Amino acid sequence: MAKQARSLRTHELVLDAAAAEFVRHGYPRANLQHVAARTGLTKGALYAHFASKEQLARALTDHFDQVVDELLTRHKDADLPAHEQLRALCCALAERVESDVRFNAALRLVMDEAQSAPETPRLPADLRALSAESLADLAVVILVGAYYTAPDPERRGLAERVRGLWDAVDGRQAVEETGAR
Repeated sequence: MAKQARSLRTHELVLDAAAAEFVRHGYPRANLQHVAARTGLTKGALYAHFASKEQLARALTDHFDQVVDELLTRHKDADLPAHEQLRALCCALAERVESDVRFNAALRLVMDEAQSAPETPRLPADLRALSAESLADLAVVILVGAYYTAPDPERRGLAERVRGLWDAVDGRQAVEETGAR
């Protein structure tokens, strides 16, 4: 039983190390030797847990899908107008990016892959199920735009930036600025 628990801890450690590598370098430039070094494992021991970089990326994007499903369910059932549902969902996603390195890495992996994929990525399609296409597209622009223009790979302050962008869209920022003068 102790060996199984240690193996599970190592598995989790590898996922966190891989996530940090994908956050910083994206899929093409991520290096499994760096992942192994972060964990203190040999590359061979790393491969005992994940056979390839692709398998590591898939584990992270599976985590992403689970979190998105959970957040979609939570915000879809809220008794709010579609615009407010999207705002709340985008803010929750941004908070998760800041607090969960695996989710952060998976969002980067999903968005990077979307640039060459023949179909629309799942997240925009899911958002369109909540609202009109143009409003869902705005939500994606806010979230992804704030993500890619964040000043550091950990995306610190992302949730605050996303809330600020929604405030600007809603006209709240203009009202606050006008009232302050």
